[in-house]
Amino acid sequence: MRDQIHTHDRDRKRRLPRLGLAGRVLLLIVSFVMLAEIAIYVPSIANFRENWLRDRLSAAYTAVLVIEASPHVPEELLGDVLASVRADTIVLKMRDSRRLLTTSDSPPRIDERYDLRNAGPFDAIAAAFRTLAASDDRILGVVGPAPMGGDYVEITMKEAPLREAMWAYSANILLLSLVISVIVAGLAAIAIHLLVLRPMGRLTSSIIRFGSAPEDASRVIRPSGAEHEIGRAEEALADMQRTLARELAEKKHLAALGLAVAKVSHDLRNILSSAQLLSDRLSTLSDPLARRLAPKLVGTLDRAIAFCQSTLTYGRAVERPPELQALPLRLAVVEAAEILEPDGPGRVTLKNDVSADIEVMADPEQIFRVLLNLFRNAFEVLESAGPQPGRAAEVTVTAMRRDDLVVVEISDTGPGVPEAAQTRLFEPFKASSRAGGTGLGLAIAADLVRAHGGTIALLPSVAGQGATFRLTLPAAPGAAPQAAPRA
Repeated sequence: MRDQIHTHDRDRKRRLPRLGLAGRVLLLIVSFVMLAEIAIYVPSIANFRENWLRDRLSAAYTAVLVIEASPHVPEELLGDVLASVRADTIVLKMRDSRRLLTTSDSPPRIDERYDLRNAGPFDAIAAAFRTLAASDDRILGVVGPAPMGGDYVEITMKEAPLREAMWAYSANILLLSLVISVIVAGLAAIAIHLLVLRPMGRLTSSIIRFGSAPEDASRVIRPSGAEHEIGRAEEALADMQRTLARELAEKKHLAALGLAVAKVSHDLRNILSSAQLLSDRLSTLSDPLARRLAPKLVGTLDRAIAFCQSTLTYGRAVERPPELQALPLRLAVVEAAEILEPDGPGRVTLKNDVSADIEVMADPEQIFRVLLNLFRNAFEVLESAGPQPGRAAEVTVTAMRRDDLVVVEISDTGPGVPEAAQTRLFEPFKASSRAGGTGLGLAIAADLVRAHGGTIALLPSVAGQGATFRLTLPAAPGAAPQAAPRA
């Protein structure tokens, strides 16, 4: 039942008309203009009331002077004078005399007395709103200064004419405020539409259009080149969309490559299995060289078959967790070197300067792959580009223990790693600068080293020295620490 109510509320909200950004801006501008007009209206209505009352007092003072100039004033003329002033009584106080003009024998009842001589701004505002809210039969007594040495002028009058005049003035102010609000809001809405809403709509449309096909680089927004904030936002959006399109294209390429690798691994496993059966027969031959090389060939085929199987099992090359054991590092270097130098040293020489007593806690198979990838890269660089002038083509491996780590350095005498490739050296398909290189060897080595809790880095180049890679691996317990390697 509760879900049905929530669904009904959501449907009802969707059916309600939604106020767009332009409509909200227009409504806010109108509201702000009206608030400003209210702030202006409050003191202006009080000022209007004050001026209206002062005009009545001035007319009353003039009427008194006119009547005093005539010794005999008919009763009808006196009534006309009071009617023109809109007053029931007029009192003029001059020093010791007091002059009263009225058409009635009994003075009218006064509901409120207001003295213009002592009224402050807040008193005027409060009195103005009392007048606006008053009834039609209120009688107001108004006192003001008298000119030419008089003490004061006082009139009593019905408040209804004043209230009608104030309401008419308020209506005019309201109408004027609405006209100003509409004009200002319209002009502001046009300006905001041209300067903000239209560029923002272009950004929004580009985001929606790009989101429907983010791999399509043709949908990247073209920045307008404007210098304002939205122009900079367009440039930032264009950069982000180009980067995203490029990354998606790379991911799509990697996904296709992963599928191809899985297919190749399936067939390659079958071929290697057949080769393994044939290599087993090499050990039965009487040739000493064949009998010596047969175990190495079998071991290599076993590793290749296991790796193909892991690729097929996971659908991509996800490495299994390393199975740690104490591993003599020198023997691991020898084993990897024998794959590259099956018949002994060739054009490139590998110098194994690792002490026999250095052991690491590592997975033998994975450390073999790390060393083989690093050695193969160095060998291929030296064979293709050659060593530096005056140097032999050599790859040197050194290792020293420091606290609970073993620091391994693999250096060559080649030309070194290009500076442009160093920033993304351990990313797949990014680091290779050789023709035919895949850019995977260093990425695989880095992943395997990190899985062991170690690190791998390219050291800064030294004059006369090629590339030097430094690895840190956990040391096997029990061996004595040695001196730290060179920086």
